[in-house]
Amino acid sequence: MPAPIDRLTFIYDAAGTLLGEAKYWFGTLFGGDHCSLCDLTHSRLGKRRDFKECASRLDLPIEYFHRDDVPADARAAAPRLPAVVGHTGGEARLLLGPEELGPLHGDLPAFEAALQAAVRAAQEA
Repeated sequence: MPAPIDRLTFIYDAAGTLLGEAKYWFGTLFGGDHCSLCDLTHSRLGKRRDFKECASRLDLPIEYFHRDDVPADARAAAPRLPAVVGHTGGEARLLLGPEELGPLHGDLPAFEAALQAAVRAAQEA
């Protein structure tokens, strides 16, 4: 029987430096940088309240990283960003990548359903 997912890693397709954050924020205002995971978790003023509620329903610890500070195991599991990686013991596996996150266009209920389905599928595989 496969090990259960014990934590999630969210990897944003944005730099985590102060300059990177500023560049991304200005890019979203003026049509530049874009990260579909950011659209799901953040508004222009910070973390979305409805995302905080979603995260609590997932009932798994979540770690958040940017493309420039992600741990090697999660990065190896997610060659393209943004991504959500699930961890089972010592193994990291891709749950949702840019192909799944992009079409959601910030739709949090659809994201929550897709992530829950991906977690179930990973635990059954």
